[in-house]
Amino acid sequence: MANSAHQFETERLSMRLLDERDKDLYAQIYTDEKIMRKISAPLSVEKAHKSFAIALKKNAQPQSPFLTWVITNKTTNETIGIQGLTQHKEQPAFADVGIMLLRNAQGKLLPEESISGLFYYAFSKLNYLRIYAHYSKTNYATHRVTQKMGFTPASASTAESNACFLDTKWLEKQEHTQPIYNSNTSS
Repeated sequence: MANSAHQFETERLSMRLLDERDKDLYAQIYTDEKIMRKISAPLSVEKAHKSFAIALKKNAQPQSPFLTWVITNKTTNETIGIQGLTQHKEQPAFADVGIMLLRNAQGKLLPEESISGLFYYAFSKLNYLRIYAHYSKTNYATHRVTQKMGFTPASASTAESNACFLDTKWLEKQEHTQPIYNSNTSS
């Protein structure tokens, strides 16, 4: 039975924690050269399966500093990607965000919607104060998303990569409806 903790929805998407049924999706994303081209070298299937097992273990830990969600299109019920938060060890109220979508889900404004839902959840339910995004300077799609969402440039940027962040002030600026939280969601 699926874990109902940490579930939330937006208008078109539902997010739930990664579980055993997502092994193929996870491997499909991490082994795809085009999806991974601006992130890192694609993994072999074997390494993707090992990484999946680690992600499952981390999701199962109470108060886990690393959570991975599966993104599902509510209309088609198809899984379209994954997104995650990794808590900073030195500053537990801060986290890094990441998102990867299957190629057929790209270019449909889904990253903005999915990440917005995740930010609402992270700030209001997980009590994060700041969320960082780190990405290659050649990843123009991610740059557009972070600009559109109002990220602030961070001093951690380098010649090869950008770093930026949002904090809880982002919640105050939002005009759209907050995501729907599953009634069984734990805080």
